[in-house]
Amino acid sequence: MAGFLVLAALVAWLAFVVCVLRALRLFAGWMPAAATVWRSDYTENQQSDDFWSMGMTLFTLRGWNWRDGDDTRYIEDEIRFHDQDGVERRTIVHRWVHRGWQPLGVYTVWYDAADPEKATVLGPFTWALWAALSLVLACVALHALAGMGGVAAVMALFSSPS
Repeated sequence: MAGFLVLAALVAWLAFVVCVLRALRLFAGWMPAAATVWRSDYTENQQSDDFWSMGMTLFTLRGWNWRDGDDTRYIEDEIRFHDQDGVERRTIVHRWVHRGWQPLGVYTVWYDAADPEKATVLGPFTWALWAALSLVLACVALHALAGMGGVAAVMALFSSPS
């Protein structure tokens, strides 16, 4: 059990570091913009079919995709937005939407100021939230490890039986 807690704390800490770095990168050189969906691969027929499928995914028009969640679909949108210079940009972003619901036609994207064709739906605040959650998970794992004897449990994990 101690080995699992050490591994969980390590993975959660690494996730925290990655999320913080991603959030800082987005804060440093990326800009927010209101994007309008020009074209989406989640059609109205697929939305209606998902709505009436009663949670079944297998026999719907869109079918099953490993990137979809229980109640979400992973879709691709072609969007238009204006960068900080007022130039209209077009790019493709991926996002998750509720199954069977009509996705929003206007939402905020973050684009790279140096290369406006790069855009993402997940902004720095989303990454900061994931960082906070992974830090909480690391603290919980370390607290549980301390409750088991802490350093003694970890040392017993790495000691060889004689």
